[in-house]
Amino acid sequence: MSTNHSTKKSRCSHFSAPERGEISAYLKMGKKTAEIARLLGPHRSTISREIKRGSVTQVQDKNGKLLYSNVYFPDSGQRVYETNRQNSTYCKLGAFFEKLEKTLKSQPRCHSIDTFVQTYKEEHPFEVIPSTKTVYRYIKDGLLTIKPIDLPKMVSIRKRSKVTSKVAKKVLGNSIEERPESINDRSTFGHWGIDLVLGKETKDEAVVMTLVERQTRFVLACQLPNKQAEPINATVKELLLEYPILSITSDNGSEFSSLSDLHGVDIYFAHPYSSHERGTNENFNVLLRKFLPKGISLNPLTTEELNRYVSAITNRPRRLHHYKTANFLFGLAQTA
Repeated sequence: MSTNHSTKKSRCSHFSAPERGEISAYLKMGKKTAEIARLLGPHRSTISREIKRGSVTQVQDKNGKLLYSNVYFPDSGQRVYETNRQNSTYCKLGAFFEKLEKTLKSQPRCHSIDTFVQTYKEEHPFEVIPSTKTVYRYIKDGLLTIKPIDLPKMVSIRKRSKVTSKVAKKVLGNSIEERPESINDRSTFGHWGIDLVLGKETKDEAVVMTLVERQTRFVLACQLPNKQAEPINATVKELLLEYPILSITSDNGSEFSSLSDLHGVDIYFAHPYSSHERGTNENFNVLLRKFLPKGISLNPLTTEELNRYVSAITNRPRRLHHYKTANFLFGLAQTA
């Protein structure tokens, strides 16, 4: 016995009025639920629920005997669907979703979905608000004007692969293994990580140097004419006079090869090919890439633009800080 298999891709959307009409026509032709499912695409249980939703009990008088039967009407199914939609939580949250879409599309964007949901809950304590996970599901199902591509983190997350050892590379100075536990567990303030955000891979291309405070995630960022060690050291020396910088952790790039020459600050270098040891820097760089995508030239970037981008990130409430901002916590730590 041959088996028919549908090649039509199942969709994650609701039935339209014409599709309900198709279901009605197939039923009148005597087709079963499974056959209709193969023809239209959705799972047969979805077809079954729709038929049940739109069925009306009919009564026939046959030779004085009343016969009852359930008959599917597309108009009835559409009416029940529209009534259910009006009573759904999604439709009752129009103001919430409108503000969410406006906030996430603003430039520069200061909120993530999670921080917006938590902030909205605090501002509207008596409203029923969907969870962060539910909002992500609405976006994935195409129920909002926000698309996954509008949220770089949503499309960039990949399953973590097993870390493999690679060829050893010379460490430029004190290894991260020598870093005190008080720095590792972020229990003390004033310990930073340094990194570069690159633009085009061409000669004389400007770069952005970022210093991220490990405890508060506060960020110092400045544009440099190139990624040579000399301008990096000169800039770090200036920052040492203005900010509480007790230690700096770096990777083993040649651009940071002269950091060990600095006085009054402890310098630690991560293991080669181990970006996970500098996760604080890497996470910030991902956020900054929203404003400075890979491959674009950073030469036209102005200080005002860079400060605006960094401010948008450091003024964003963070879940790991119980929805406090990095700016707030940095100011608090300085006065402690």
